[in-house]
Amino acid sequence: MSETYEQIIEQIPKTMLYDDASDRIALLNQILSELGSPQSTSQNIHICGTNGKGSTGTIINRMLRTHHQKVGHFSSPAMYDDLDQITIDGTAITEEEFVLAYIQLKKALSSLSLTQADISIFETYFIVCVIHFSMNNVDWAIYECGLGGGLDATNALGQSEYTIFTKIAMDHMAVLGSTLDAIATTKAEIIDDDSTVINYPNQNPLVSKIIKRAAQKHHSELYNDSPFQVSLVSANLTENIIDFRLSNAKYTERLSVQLAGKFQIDNLQNALNWAYIYNQDHPSCSLTDYELINALKTVALPGRMELLQRNPTIIIDGAHNVDSISALADTLGRNQHYHMIVGFLKDKDYTDCMPFLKSLDADFVLTEPYNSERFLSKETLAQTFKQAGITDVTICKDLPTALHQLKDATDPIIITGSFYLINHVRTAIEEGALE
Repeated sequence: MSETYEQIIEQIPKTMLYDDASDRIALLNQILSELGSPQSTSQNIHICGTNGKGSTGTIINRMLRTHHQKVGHFSSPAMYDDLDQITIDGTAITEEEFVLAYIQLKKALSSLSLTQADISIFETYFIVCVIHFSMNNVDWAIYECGLGGGLDATNALGQSEYTIFTKIAMDHMAVLGSTLDAIATTKAEIIDDDSTVINYPNQNPLVSKIIKRAAQKHHSELYNDSPFQVSLVSANLTENIIDFRLSNAKYTERLSVQLAGKFQIDNLQNALNWAYIYNQDHPSCSLTDYELINALKTVALPGRMELLQRNPTIIIDGAHNVDSISALADTLGRNQHYHMIVGFLKDKDYTDCMPFLKSLDADFVLTEPYNSERFLSKETLAQTFKQAGITDVTICKDLPTALHQLKDATDPIIITGSFYLINHVRTAIEEGALE
């Protein structure tokens, strides 16, 4: 009798298994080889960066699907359900499908005298994802790095058709390195020999230099821009109005896109740069202007400036590090008062986020993310706010209590700091937190 999905999940190690003394990628390569290299059955797009992976991957996913391609997408962390990390054409893997793929994984582990204890939960989901995509014959598979770089499980993919870098900034310093130079160097290790590399359009010059050097080392083509161009016309909390050019400036269109935040313009540009290069590589079956426009009209991304409801207005944003909190503050501006519900993980650089939060016209309600091993206590966070000179602060025992406290709010409520916090907001509302 096979195990149920719940039984499988219970036995997977929930901690990261990064260890300088062991070669995790070699281990995963061994497992994938035993499985018959299922990652080689699709054309792969590998996305790496600190911020913007989800946005860029989702935009490209939408572009390919409007082009009548069957598209798999591996992302993390999950927004509402762990199964959401693995999708085909926007539909998450089911528990039954997960079990079917896991049975194959377990056989491979047994053949190699390994057990589930030898691979982490992220590594497990990655391999299950690869098997699932192969079983369903996807045309394209988009893989977003977790921590990113040479240490990341997704680096076991081997050759990818496209390697795309989003914005690289300070995050996961305990694993990736304490300087931007070290982090960028580690992330650049995903570049394959003789590959096509696309760099974030407004990348830090130091990071771009490191990526260029790595691309040259691997004899890979590096692209930083394209004739496809996007510019911001206006923005509000839930959408951007953009102008863009396609087909070598022969086509122009003004469009409303449901990707809010000024920072999304660079993610849109990154995806359009990829589309241009894709078209150069596939002249007989290129993405048409109509397909690209339709993709931009219909793309949406949960958890990034996502409007959950009005009266009161509640917006969730997964900003969780200095760079993304800075982008959030820039998007919100100072022309409106906000109620901010905030909770961080303790391994994030939350102290350096304080100046950006302090710049807002806001009051703050502090609580804790739903992650028993990594949550930052609300008391510690409150002390950090106090040390930063932020005084309009209250502490709530949990998210539902924080929401209930603001149920009569007339100003927008912004919830941020961790995906492990914002992905519980919808449930809290459905369970009556605002009543």
